[in-house]
Amino acid sequence: MDKPAAAARLTLGEATLWLLPEKAVLWERTLFVADVHLEKASFFQRQGFAVPTGGDGEDLQRLSVLLEAHGCERLVVLGDFFHRPLRPGSTAQADLEAWLDARARAGVSVHLVGGNHDGAAPPAEDHRGLRWEREGWRLGPLTCRHEPAETVEGPTLAGHLHPGYRLRAARKSSFYGPVFWRRGQELVLPAFGTLTGTLAVRPRRGDGLFLVAEGVVHPLPGG
Repeated sequence: MDKPAAAARLTLGEATLWLLPEKAVLWERTLFVADVHLEKASFFQRQGFAVPTGGDGEDLQRLSVLLEAHGCERLVVLGDFFHRPLRPGSTAQADLEAWLDARARAGVSVHLVGGNHDGAAPPAEDHRGLRWEREGWRLGPLTCRHEPAETVEGPTLAGHLHPGYRLRAARKSSFYGPVFWRRGQELVLPAFGTLTGTLAVRPRRGDGLFLVAEGVVHPLPGG
């Protein structure tokens, strides 16, 4: 596969991964993202917080664009596709079902490794074939998780942490942004969702960080 524009290449075991500036990972014809958190804006609005709307539609559209641009046959969400389980009969549920129907017509299967925000798996018919997978689901040479593991036995992809990193420069200047965080044979993805924060991580010796900035993935020195 040719190098996607502005991406960084990473090899985990037998898998060659492309880390995309859209905070996603491409492996062969599969796209991986983590922590989309659909319905997060609506949840906070119901709690009385003034947060902008429209993020869910934008995030689903960004996924559609990525899947089409890279000719993907499969999307894997590494947990927290939802911020809270969707309310039956809600506009959000209708929009998601229409989006899933469109992916099915395009020949793209959608898999969700259940995360701590996703709740119990719903009946398959309620989500138009969204395939719920267990923590540790295997896909080819890759193990797919939501929460990072203390130890892994092979190439593993995870989310949950929303990793970010502050890059310090001369004269007390710095830049902070989301990162892909390689810890041995495990890669922790940055959060994909629009309305998500980050957790500043402290890499250990030998870890690798890939900073997303200005539409480019930058491998940081020292990894």
